[in-house]
Amino acid sequence: MGDNYLIIICFSVNLTFIVTNLYGWVLKRFFVPEAYKENFKELYPAHRSLGFFYLLQLFEIPYLINIGQPESLYYVNASGLLVFTSFIGILVEDYFFPTKNSNKSRLLLLLPMWVCWVALLVPVFQKELFTLDYQRIMTIIVMVGFVGYLFQLNRIRLKLKRRMKELDEDEYSNEEDFPVKLARNIMWIPLTLCLMLTVNFLFNDVLVKMVRDVFFTVFNVWFMIFTLNPHRKIKTLPIADTEKSEEEIAMAKRRITEEQRKELEIKMIDLIQEQQLYLEDHFTMSDLVKRMSTNKTYLSEVIAGSEYGSFYQLINTLRVDHACQLLEQNPTLKMEQVALASGFSSGSAFSQVFKRIKGVTPSEYLREK
Repeated sequence: MGDNYLIIICFSVNLTFIVTNLYGWVLKRFFVPEAYKENFKELYPAHRSLGFFYLLQLFEIPYLINIGQPESLYYVNASGLLVFTSFIGILVEDYFFPTKNSNKSRLLLLLPMWVCWVALLVPVFQKELFTLDYQRIMTIIVMVGFVGYLFQLNRIRLKLKRRMKELDEDEYSNEEDFPVKLARNIMWIPLTLCLMLTVNFLFNDVLVKMVRDVFFTVFNVWFMIFTLNPHRKIKTLPIADTEKSEEEIAMAKRRITEEQRKELEIKMIDLIQEQQLYLEDHFTMSDLVKRMSTNKTYLSEVIAGSEYGSFYQLINTLRVDHACQLLEQNPTLKMEQVALASGFSSGSAFSQVFKRIKGVTPSEYLREK
């Protein structure tokens, strides 16, 4: 009787999971939130991929039909590991790095998943094939495929990390001013989910599978409520150019010549050094643009083409040079005093940046002198 109750509970939980995913697909396929209609494609570039991902969860139906059978449990856990890992990578890349490339590379990437899916499905209906040797071979194949997809997912994570660092360093001169953005918050979430799915596959237990279904069902319900919320309003993007005139937008699209770039670079460096702008607390790229009364796109292009490469590197290099002068002129100064006098927010930030630029700590630099 106890086993029957367990099967009924597992069936109910899995059915709920499948239904919520099917509803999620309908929602993603036919519903566009009112608050996001105007900028929908820009804000939800992975919308179509997410809808297909929801629909793909129908692969759990063979498990639902044969619930309680070891071959169906093995099938759903192994397939889930590959399906989730491969598509999580696609969703993250589509959201943060949308492209118009052909789907051929994507189909090639997903080919191992589809092949394994078929190989795992067959024993569900031909139970005599579900032997111990079959399980050993498929476990090795699934884990190899999983490691490959995990490597791809980690590559995207590192790419995202680099991109966030570039965006931050293009605007800020102090690391503590770097905003905590969506991308930085979720970088580890996909890998955490994959770890959870790996545990589920290796345990291959009906109760563990049920816990996984409950977790994802709750998440699906929350996401649907969030999507359907009529009071949800779009947040203003921090770098949005909504108030720019047509003339400014057209100017931003034109590239400057090499001669103009050099002239603007000289003007920029002279202004920063003459007014010692690098000594200002929390100095930003927007502050520099205002001081120079120029176009931000042009100035970004100038800095990117200079020896510094980024606004962060430019300002902190000048700060470190100023700190070196202070250390040479007055070696008895405390490092905290030198740091604050050079535009840094703290002694620890000063030491880290100094070593990154000079290759030695401030104390080592002073000893060498």
